[in-house]
Amino acid sequence: MANYVLEILDGDRAGEVLPVGDTTIRIGRKTGNDIVLADEKTSGVHCEIQPEGDRLVLKDLGSTNGTFLDGRRLTELVLTPGDVVTIGRTRVRFRVEGDAAADVDAGEFAMRKLDAGRVGKRGGSIGLLVLLLVVAGGGGGWFWWQGQQKTAGDSSGGLTQAQPLSVAGNRVKDAMADCEQEEGWNLRVAGIGFRSGGRANSGSSGFSAYYDSAEDGEGAVTAANSDDDFAVMQLAEPIDVFAGRTMTVAAHCRTVGGAQMALHAKLFASNEDVPFRFCSGTKMVACEDGWQRIETTVTVPAGCDRLLVEVVAVLPGQDAEAMVDDVAVVEGGGANGFELAVTEAGQTAFGVASALAIRSADVQNPATVLRIVPDKVPASLARLHKAGYCTLSDLGATLKCSQDETSLSFVATGVDSMQFVMPAEAAGGLWVFDAGKFAPAAAESEFTTQKVLFGSYTTRAMLQFDAATAVRGESGSGLYRLSVATAKAAVVLGFRSERQQSGQLVRDAKSKKAEGRPGAALDLLSTLYATVPMDSEELANAQKLRGELLTEQASQVGQLRQDLDDAVVFNTRGGFERVASGVNELIELYGKHNLEDLAGAEGLRGKANERLIAFDRSTYKVQRERLVMLADAFGTNSPALRKIVQDYIVKYLPATPDESGPGESAGDGNGENNDGKD
Repeated sequence: MANYVLEILDGDRAGEVLPVGDTTIRIGRKTGNDIVLADEKTSGVHCEIQPEGDRLVLKDLGSTNGTFLDGRRLTELVLTPGDVVTIGRTRVRFRVEGDAAADVDAGEFAMRKLDAGRVGKRGGSIGLLVLLLVVAGGGGGWFWWQGQQKTAGDSSGGLTQAQPLSVAGNRVKDAMADCEQEEGWNLRVAGIGFRSGGRANSGSSGFSAYYDSAEDGEGAVTAANSDDDFAVMQLAEPIDVFAGRTMTVAAHCRTVGGAQMALHAKLFASNEDVPFRFCSGTKMVACEDGWQRIETTVTVPAGCDRLLVEVVAVLPGQDAEAMVDDVAVVEGGGANGFELAVTEAGQTAFGVASALAIRSADVQNPATVLRIVPDKVPASLARLHKAGYCTLSDLGATLKCSQDETSLSFVATGVDSMQFVMPAEAAGGLWVFDAGKFAPAAAESEFTTQKVLFGSYTTRAMLQFDAATAVRGESGSGLYRLSVATAKAAVVLGFRSERQQSGQLVRDAKSKKAEGRPGAALDLLSTLYATVPMDSEELANAQKLRGELLTEQASQVGQLRQDLDDAVVFNTRGGFERVASGVNELIELYGKHNLEDLAGAEGLRGKANERLIAFDRSTYKVQRERLVMLADAFGTNSPALRKIVQDYIVKYLPATPDESGPGESAGDGNGENNDGKD
């Protein structure tokens, strides 16, 4: 056997030449491999080169991202000098040692063994014919098959063109538009991703998403064992566009096994400080009858200057496959952008087709609503939706928007629920209208209402519905979402009248405070919270004033608590009286409904009254004992005086049931002598 070498062409080891001997060589990302490639697209144990007689066979070991020759994914390959194999995304050349040209003819018996499972899946009986031709006739059979493809087409009857499809004015470069190679695309954005080397609408190959059962050398699961039933791919770099221009985005798609596909156009600003992202596209469709051209038209919203093409697919089962080829972006098409300004609030709704956002007037805090997306989706789209890639357009839904002086009204067709996505800060201003009044609500909560306030200051807004509607609030990933069980809603943005009302209530409350009527001031602030908490500035003024009033209230309760402690130490009746009367005055001043710690205040009064009762009971007993002794001292010598004292005792100091008073010797408490004498 000749002396062969591998020459690494990419990465940090580019230029290294490594010998290939008569023992198996394993290649991968893990340090235990014979050849270690520091490439995140390379699996831990990716592939191996194994001697078989006088041949060297490259075998893919079930890698996640695949091993490719000339853009075609392979499972086994008899290496021929000059072959350039892509492992992950690192290219490696197989050649004879000392032969830099690496252009040696292996002869007519050099054989390529294709992935039989994939050939069978893509071409039915014709795929089997391909496999037989390749195995029986080597490279000659493969090139014969390629020639037939130019005229015969695939099993669906779709004609495969000799050259990739060319579209005049296409903003996607030819090398990327024809989907012949992965360069220029990110095929594995989310889900199981797409792979290169798929069936083609034109040219020799396209991209496809499908399940396989492979594992990489680290035991990492791929599509067949994954929870994901969707795939997302994007252009690696966005296309420069101009605001106000209309762009048409198109691609050729094909599906089998119940798969569905959609084409997205994502519009955004190159300035990363601008948070708006608009995503609109085609309806999720099945293209089971062969290759179909699908397209979407978008008018670039104000402030946007970038367009990113995205292809999404859902795969309901192991036999499902989604294919895409010949992607194009050209200028032109029916304009569908809009911009509606609510002048009173200085906020603007703008967007395209089924994508919309609301922008505030504050450049430092520009987003009131970032986007509107579907809330409930069909089960087939559930995981795509959870991953954040599902749009209204996927469901064939559209948004209509109208305006008046203070609000924007939305009606969605094609869905029965919506999700309003906002910056995370919007959750801090959540107030919900319930039982005839507004009240603060937890961000993560569910409620039924006709009105819900969110945001603050320049992003303050209120969702309003025609009838009581179920609403759910959720936070996560730096965003806040309000899901509403309706396809119709208004977003109120202008609050001039409410601001005037709340401002007057705050001023009146300050006057009551100055008059020494804190309870009346708190009542006015409660009215503000219940009826007009819309304006953030006046709401903040009200909360500040309420804080001052409650601080004073807490100070007064604290002083009463200290007075009770002192009265206990000195055991003075006057101290307990001050506490009891002080609590009564506090309740009268504020009203029970305005006391933050009503139970605590009433507890202080209860303790003071208990001590007063005990104190009075002790004094009462001493006084009665003294008067009984006085009555006894008068005895029979002064019966009239004795009777006067006894009558006083009976009237004002009667014996309690639990007392056996010392006055038995003076009488029975009814003015009678024990000896029966006058």
